[in-house]
Amino acid sequence: MKNIKWLLIVLAAACLTTACGGSSDDPGQPGNGNGNVVGEWHMLSWSSAPAAADVYLSFDDAGAFDLYQRLEKPTYEHFSGTYSYAGGKLSGLYSDNAAWGNSYKVTFNGDGSQMTLTGVAGTADVAVFARAPIPEEIRSGELEAAALQARSEQTLRFL
Repeated sequence: MKNIKWLLIVLAAACLTTACGGSSDDPGQPGNGNGNVVGEWHMLSWSSAPAAADVYLSFDDAGAFDLYQRLEKPTYEHFSGTYSYAGGKLSGLYSDNAAWGNSYKVTFNGDGSQMTLTGVAGTADVAVFARAPIPEEIRSGELEAAALQARSEQTLRFL
């Protein structure tokens, strides 16, 4: 009888540790919307991306964001504004008070190194971002200035 009690206790403990263990540290596992958007992010993929698209995002603790995007132009454009993030939903306003084109459901992988944004209205665009610093040459506009200089040197001029 004593052995059966010990066996039941060991089995119960094994079941509890298996049920609670999970694999939340596995970066390949989807997470939930309770991660932290604060930080710098680089786009890995986007379901509606133009061929040469490249996007960097930065969210700070005070509710401000910076967006550096190269979509239809050969240079990066910088946009800024404010955002709100609550209940796994991300939305915002640009600095000219224009609302973002969509609000996004946010999920994170197990270790928070990847963030997936899924549009909640209209088309359900999906974009995946990895935590990565924004290169200084993009943040400072050096790449844009270099591209403009190269274009002006290569452009034929009438006069």
